[in-house]
Amino acid sequence: MSKSLLAGVVLVALMLQGCSSSLPALPDPKPIKSEVDLHSTWRTGVDGNFGESSERYNIVAKDGSLFFVTDEGSVYQLAQKNGDELERIDTKYKPSAGVTKVGDNIYFGTYQAQLVSVSLKDKKVNWTKTLSSEVLSSPAYADGKLAVQTGDGWLTVMDATTGDVLWRAKEDLPALTVRGTSAPVIADGKVIAGFADGRVKAYDLKTGKTDWEYAVGTPEGRYEIERLSDVDGRLVVKDGVVYAIAYNGTLAALSLETGRPIWQRSISSDVGVALRNNLLVVVSQDSTVYGLNASNGSEIWVNKNLKDRALITPEFFRDYVAVMDRGGYVHLLDLKNGKVIARDIAHDDVPSGSRMVSADKQLFILTPDSDVTALSY
Repeated sequence: MSKSLLAGVVLVALMLQGCSSSLPALPDPKPIKSEVDLHSTWRTGVDGNFGESSERYNIVAKDGSLFFVTDEGSVYQLAQKNGDELERIDTKYKPSAGVTKVGDNIYFGTYQAQLVSVSLKDKKVNWTKTLSSEVLSSPAYADGKLAVQTGDGWLTVMDATTGDVLWRAKEDLPALTVRGTSAPVIADGKVIAGFADGRVKAYDLKTGKTDWEYAVGTPEGRYEIERLSDVDGRLVVKDGVVYAIAYNGTLAALSLETGRPIWQRSISSDVGVALRNNLLVVVSQDSTVYGLNASNGSEIWVNKNLKDRALITPEFFRDYVAVMDRGGYVHLLDLKNGKVIARDIAHDDVPSGSRMVSADKQLFILTPDSDVTALSY
């Protein structure tokens, strides 16, 4: 295949990202003998869907409840136990990404470049702040401050009570990017953010001064489509280490203090990683699933049986790690060897990009057909 033809194919794929109705149906996976009884425990319908790509939409699981927002601007609180609606606050806003919960407040961004603060206690919007561009990821919170990334490369830190801007930083965007931004992370007085040029940067939370930067993805190739290097997947920070992965780039473990690489591997992805203890689980661009030693990046296991199923960000769920494909199947993988030991379909014909979160003994899933589903075993 010529480079020009390859570029065209990839460009079409990017244009279709988040529009799974335009993609061919996935074949059913090969039958397996399930070792645990993974099944749906409840399903609750809600008002609205979860946007063009619900991987950007998230569920917050806290204190026995689930908190989220739909693309209709409805903020929900559901009971984890049975999915009963405990609270619903309708707003006039059109969310473009998921929520962050701080105390009794919910924060979310919109396509109209607004950050919105909603009071669960007073059942009303506290404030809105207009930013420079659409918000394509949930904000981060620490020490009374919110960190928000927008689609034009700006990182903005705000006062969480008032919405006042404390400082801003800008990273120039390449000519062509994958639509989306990774959510920033606040840790040890630093704001860590990934950008469309493949760089991960750390800023001082109070002053906005750049502490360090590292190129996780390096643009290479003659054509812009070949030079895509966005850091769009979920960043993970634990025990002084930042784990980041880039589209057509590298998986890297970086020192939180200095930004220097501890180790790196040539694995590309546009979804995030998951970490438990010393096991780092990574889904590559072709949906190969890797289990790596988080300390040195060495391979513990690899599963190639789910290739080309458009897997989303993995999520640890009780004794296993869960991955979900574009066909709506949730696969549970053994933590020791990566073998698929159980699967269930969360919902028929679920488009790519549904977000998962686990809490206690249930796995909760947003599906872009106006449903929230709980799985258990």
